[in-house]
Amino acid sequence: MRDAHRDEWEERHRRGGVATAPSPFVASALDLIVRRHAAAGETCGHGAAGDARREPTMVEPRALDVACGAGRHALLLAARGYHVLAFDFARPALVALRAAAARVGAQRRIDVVAADATSWPVRPASFDIVVVVDFLERALFPDLRAAVAPGGVLVMETFMVGQERHGHPRNPAYLLRPGELRDACRGWTVLLAHEGESTAGAAACRAGIVAQRPREARFGERTRPRDVDSTEPFGSYPRR
Repeated sequence: MRDAHRDEWEERHRRGGVATAPSPFVASALDLIVRRHAAAGETCGHGAAGDARREPTMVEPRALDVACGAGRHALLLAARGYHVLAFDFARPALVALRAAAARVGAQRRIDVVAADATSWPVRPASFDIVVVVDFLERALFPDLRAAVAPGGVLVMETFMVGQERHGHPRNPAYLLRPGELRDACRGWTVLLAHEGESTAGAAACRAGIVAQRPREARFGERTRPRDVDSTEPFGSYPRR
């Protein structure tokens, strides 16, 4: 079943039947993060905005793009000064991402990994920002939270109940319920959120959240992903 799902997405990428522009919600989230750091007198790598060719350094903020597709958000994050780990199981999408990164000189800022998100190759508390757009696997919610470093943010956006009036997806398994993202981020600070009809682009029903992890882990906070024993943020997956 998983292979059939991967084959379907690989064919979509070959046909070009996927979104290529960054989500306006993600762009707004990054703008908000910049403003918050500026107000606090901090930097978070954003001085490198627009300079994706700059060599990565150890002090650069780290970003994770889950189910990255052809990299519309990985490229945006790299342009904002992040060093990005982007992974997806659709290899044609990763080929497109590598080519796009090379065109803008961002190949050293984006680590591309061929992996199924359900295998979860990521060490916990490794990233300043985790971005998940148009991918919904509820069993991964704890791992998405765990991947965020203390003080970092989780950015999630996808379709919600009501989307069936506009088109795909219609399967309830791929549609968020009202309030579900807030429930998934309980105990974190919600910086930005929306639910309902989208006004950007084609008619759609979407939900999104930007939630900040407390700077110190709370009692009971999950600290390890399932069945992962790795000393590297990327786990043992080959960077293909």
